[in-house]
Amino acid sequence: MRTMQYLNGFVALAALAGFATQANAQIDERQGCEALAVTAIVADSVRLPTGGVTLTSAVYVPAAERTTAANGEAVLELPVHCRVQGEIAPVDVQAPSILFNVNLPVDWNGKALQSGGGGLGGSLNTGPGLKASGRFDPQPYDDSYPLTNGYVTFGGDEGHQGGDVGFMSNDEALRNWAGDSLIKIRDVAVELIEAAYGRGPDFVYFSGESAGGREAVMVTQRFPDAYDGAIAVTPVLGWTYIHIADNRMRSKLIDGWLDEDAITLIADATRELCDADDGLLDGIVGRYMECRMDSQSLRCPDGGAGQGCLADEQIAALDSIRDPWSISVPFAHGVNRFPGFGVTGDEDNRNNQYSFYTVGTSPPVNPLPPGRGFQPGLGAIINFGAVWVRHGIVQDESFDPHRFHPPAYADRIQYLSGLFDATDPDLSAFRERGGKLIIVQQSADNAVSTPMVAEFYRSVVAELGQPAADDVIRLYVGPGGTHNGTGVAQVDALGLLESWVEDGDAPPAAIPVHDVDPVTLEVRRSMLACTYPLYTRYDGTGDINDSSNYTCAERHDPLAYRSPAR
Repeated sequence: MRTMQYLNGFVALAALAGFATQANAQIDERQGCEALAVTAIVADSVRLPTGGVTLTSAVYVPAAERTTAANGEAVLELPVHCRVQGEIAPVDVQAPSILFNVNLPVDWNGKALQSGGGGLGGSLNTGPGLKASGRFDPQPYDDSYPLTNGYVTFGGDEGHQGGDVGFMSNDEALRNWAGDSLIKIRDVAVELIEAAYGRGPDFVYFSGESAGGREAVMVTQRFPDAYDGAIAVTPVLGWTYIHIADNRMRSKLIDGWLDEDAITLIADATRELCDADDGLLDGIVGRYMECRMDSQSLRCPDGGAGQGCLADEQIAALDSIRDPWSISVPFAHGVNRFPGFGVTGDEDNRNNQYSFYTVGTSPPVNPLPPGRGFQPGLGAIINFGAVWVRHGIVQDESFDPHRFHPPAYADRIQYLSGLFDATDPDLSAFRERGGKLIIVQQSADNAVSTPMVAEFYRSVVAELGQPAADDVIRLYVGPGGTHNGTGVAQVDALGLLESWVEDGDAPPAAIPVHDVDPVTLEVRRSMLACTYPLYTRYDGTGDINDSSNYTCAERHDPLAYRSPAR
């Protein structure tokens, strides 16, 4: 019989041990699961105001064997569990409800894991991360899922549904998206856990990637008493100012479009200059934020269009992506600039970076037609910038983001920055309750700025001091990799977090990271991810696919990417 059991809503399986058949136990589990649908969640159990909580379904889910997804990826085994879904009503009846999903395993390990969303939100998470299978970045493809390991897993839709951006005009919906929905869902999930098992969780963790990575950091800042640990993967920490910078990049690309030939030229020149500096020619610029590839070295002789070189307008577009940029409007928590994406060495199409995230496959249209603001073929983050400016800041679906002048909207920008930007360096409350935060960033990420994440880490050190910062936060920077986890980018971050929180074992400066084939589950390559500001260096001998042949080395300039003098 199973070692843990559902209580209250579920039948106490321990009483059946030795007396019931497996078939009877499954019937009892199913009936107990379905009974959870009538659980009453009182409004006072949710710390922020709501219009009430309604459970809409409780479905018994049998165990599932390993299968293959439509895209060929392996989907690992899943355990027997109860899937409870519901909605949290708004106070303002004009705002959308918050939809949530809680997975309750029969074999519960006493822990709970909340998952963050992605992009603009609007999708209901049925497992940790955005994958219904239960896998979440950066866990290796061959690791068993948290639900399989006994975790209660839960998530939501950030308080709006689908791709419609009209919800941004409602302040409660905006605040739910910014972070309020996370704690509301967490409080409801804990109530359901207590109803199912007769007690609350021993540990509550949070994990998210990209927009969900921002959420992972934000919950440690805003709700430090509610979480024991968090994993933030490639987090969009400065949500407001990075998307304003994205919109500026869009304007530069109107006249300075970087086509596939230009992107290849940029990437090849970068790797030729800096690839070998980490001890290995492998297409990865390991000494992140140190490559000084001057864009002017690629300029056509007269600054006009040419073959094998960049026009002045293209150089301006490239510089708008790479270089720091400041506006006269201050952001929350003392932030006064966007530090740029820096030089990554993976701008070309090998890992679908500039062509998908940054630039796209077609130039920006100008003017941008009224409506949602997403242009097919344009870089994802460039589209995000236009949507954020049009619907989040200006709140006019016909506004042309090319005409955006930030100082004219200073009050709105500062309000949104206070809601969305997870840049508060004061993690002291989280530290005092024993909380731990692990951030995993890829050095070649062309959708989230590695310099931005590094600046946040340095701000925490400046606020708390290095010893206290070491007690609460780790920033690991992986070698190369992409925003969506392609490359040598997978690591057992949850295992590291568990050991740190539950056993007091602080994570080391170097951790193995892997490239696991999602179809065959074969480990194709292993390297090291290093705590910032160290970088991954090849020892010079041995198999380059074996992490034991790498070390973490000191960088020459641990502070920030600096644009070369002109």
